[in-house]
Amino acid sequence: MFIPHGHISGAQPAAAECLRSFLRATPISLHHAIAAGHNLADGAPVASNLGAILIHDAEVFLLRKECFAAGLTACGLLLTSSCGSEGPTGSDSTISAPTVREPAPGALVSSSTPTLTVGNASGASGLRYRFEVASDSGFGGTVAVGDDVPEGGTGTTSWTVTPSLNLGATYFWRARASAGGATGPYSAPASFEVLGGFLTGSPVNLLYVFDPLTNGHSVGEVGGGEFKPEGWMATNALSYIRYEIPTTPNGFVEFDVTNLRNPNPHSDKRALMIMWDPTKGEYTTNSFRVTLSKFDTNIVDRWHMRLRFISQGEETNTGIDFYQWDPRRVYHFRMEWGAFPAIVSSQRVQVLMDGKVILARNYDRLYVPDAHWVELGMAPRSESLEQATYSNVRIGVRQP
Repeated sequence: MFIPHGHISGAQPAAAECLRSFLRATPISLHHAIAAGHNLADGAPVASNLGAILIHDAEVFLLRKECFAAGLTACGLLLTSSCGSEGPTGSDSTISAPTVREPAPGALVSSSTPTLTVGNASGASGLRYRFEVASDSGFGGTVAVGDDVPEGGTGTTSWTVTPSLNLGATYFWRARASAGGATGPYSAPASFEVLGGFLTGSPVNLLYVFDPLTNGHSVGEVGGGEFKPEGWMATNALSYIRYEIPTTPNGFVEFDVTNLRNPNPHSDKRALMIMWDPTKGEYTTNSFRVTLSKFDTNIVDRWHMRLRFISQGEETNTGIDFYQWDPRRVYHFRMEWGAFPAIVSSQRVQVLMDGKVILARNYDRLYVPDAHWVELGMAPRSESLEQATYSNVRIGVRQP
C-alpha cells in the first residue's frame, strides 16, 4: 500500500505518525519510494523513514485518495472494502486490535526474555497473533517476532520473547490478530525497559537486587570466583558474592545455578547461599544466620540438602534426600521467609526448587537483623560450593 504523490492535506502530526507506523509495517520498495518522493503531512520525506525497513516486495501499490482519507479517519488506518482492489488492505476492520496488558506501558522488567501479554482481540474465531518487539517506536528496528501464536483461552494471549534482549535497553512492542486471511490492526505500541543489574535501598518492583551475573560483573561485593558467559562460578571454598539489603522481615532470595553434581567437587560440607548479620559476631555463633547447604552421598546418608534458619537465636532445621543432580541442568532456587497468614499464624521459611516447595519450617521470632547480608557461597566457613555457577539473582520484599 502506498499514498499518492503530494502531501496529506490537513493531517495532524499524530495522523502522520500513524501513517508512518503503518508504512513501516507494510512491505514496500525502498527504490520506488525514493523515486516517487512521497511526503508526509509534516513535510518529512517518506524515504527518510525507511532506512531500517526490510524490503519484501518490489511492487508499489497506489491507494485512492478517498480510501486514504478514510484510513486516516479510522484510528490506526483501518481500511475497509471500499478501497477496492487497487491495493492490499493493511487490516480488516472486523477484527479488533488486541489490548496491551503486560508489561504495561513504561514498565521496568527484570528478565531479558519477558513474557508479553495482550487482551484478546475480537471479530473472528481461531485467531492467531503476531507479536513484535523493536528498538524504536516506529518498529523500523525489529529485534524479535513471535508469529502464529495461538489465542489463549482465558481472555489473554502471551508470548515469551526470544532471543534475549539487551540489559539496560528500552524496547517497544505491539501485537495484532489474524484469521482466515483477514488481519486486524496492531495494538497501541507500548514501551518497557529491561533492567540492568542494580542494588538499591528502595525496592524497584519489590526488588532490592537484580544481578544477571552473565555480563562479566556483579552489583554486589565479589570475593574471588570467575565470570563466565553463563554466570559467576565459585572457584574455591572462599569464593563469594555479598549483597547488603535493608532489614527485611518478609523477603525472598532467588537465583539460577548450574554445574551441580554428586559428589561435590570437594566432598565436604558445602553451601549454595547464606544470610547473616555481621554485627552479631562471627558466623558460627551468630543469632541471625541462614544456611542452604548441599552435601553429598560420601559424607551424609540423609538430608543431602539442608536448611538451617536461625532468627533471634531461635533455630529450626530441615532437609531432604536429593542427590540426583545433573551438571548440565540449570536449577532455579527461591527462598522465602516471613508471614504466610494463609498457611500459619507464626512465621515460615520455605525453599522452592524449580517452582516446587522442597523445604519448609515454621518459626516464631521475626528475622530482623541490624545488618542484613545475603551471600552466594559460604565464605565465613570456607564452605562455598566449588564450580557452582550462578546467574539471575533477585532479592526483594515479599508481600504476605
